[in-house]
Amino acid sequence: MKKITLTTIAKQANVSIATVSRVLNTPNLTSPETQSRVYQTIEKLNIDTSTYLKPIHTIPENKKILIIDNQFFSRSLINLGVENRLKQNGYKFFYLRFPYDDKNDIHHLIRYVTQNLFDGIIIINDAAYLSKLVQYKTTLPPMILVNHFSLDFTCFYFDHLTIAFNITQYLVHQSHKKIAVILNDSNKISSSLFLQGYQQALLRANIEFDPNYLIHHCFSYEQGRSAIKKLIESNKPPTAIICTDNIHLNYTDEQFYELKDFQQPFAPVMGILDQVNESKKQLTTPFTITYINHSKDRLYNELDKLSRIYKPLYKMGQEAASLLCDILKHNCPSSLQYHLVETESIFIN
Repeated sequence: MKKITLTTIAKQANVSIATVSRVLNTPNLTSPETQSRVYQTIEKLNIDTSTYLKPIHTIPENKKILIIDNQFFSRSLINLGVENRLKQNGYKFFYLRFPYDDKNDIHHLIRYVTQNLFDGIIIINDAAYLSKLVQYKTTLPPMILVNHFSLDFTCFYFDHLTIAFNITQYLVHQSHKKIAVILNDSNKISSSLFLQGYQQALLRANIEFDPNYLIHHCFSYEQGRSAIKKLIESNKPPTAIICTDNIHLNYTDEQFYELKDFQQPFAPVMGILDQVNESKKQLTTPFTITYINHSKDRLYNELDKLSRIYKPLYKMGQEAASLLCDILKHNCPSSLQYHLVETESIFIN
């Protein structure tokens, strides 16, 4: 197969080789019309442009940070933490929600970043394009990934495996042996890690894992109600349930939009709580609900009465921004570092 070169691109786009190179590496020096012509050719030829981009070597000086926000629930405490720390360090920040349908869409992101001369990038949550973006790491400004574990990026994430182990162990110490757990999107890395932690804690306590206590794809209030109602009415109703975290869900996951009552991250917990209160006459022992909260502040509703684990989203945002600022300050590339934010113990009001 004949290798496609810059010469081939230039010939097809009817521009010079130097123009192609400028469009890829310094698009701010070219016109939108020229950029469009070159990228249309690249997409037509189905070219991996990462091999033609030059490694980044400029000293950060624009004081501009791009925040790519993939959260389903926008404006979370992560955002506030990131913005607070960037402001303290004198950086301006710009938001982008990047729709991604196929691999060619990555060109729009690369062009946007290089066009606007950002010093660094913060990406909140997982996204389908991350695997493609890895190929461009050496040619883009330093990137920090928040609230998602990845072997390919420097990341600041929440240790779901450890916390699931701790929550389950806590409930076991409270004499619970029939513990159910709800997972939202079982395809997410965070969900699989949470399940591992839950199962390890049961194994350590010599409690056999019961697949009937595992609830998949529970996102909404009604799904929470329905799932716990079925468990309560079963032959072996659980005495406790652990609700996983919805804050890692992504806005590109289309199935969430079909749920009309899915308006806040604690919707399934509220559904479970209401159904438990409604089914009290069927319960022979008190039922314990444990969930992951994102703030120590009171919510002034029924959730304040539940046991919960504190996931420090605000701190995660702050520390991720601090790490990026430190990398930029010392003008060094981001190495593979994994930062576990340890949560505090379960607490009950």
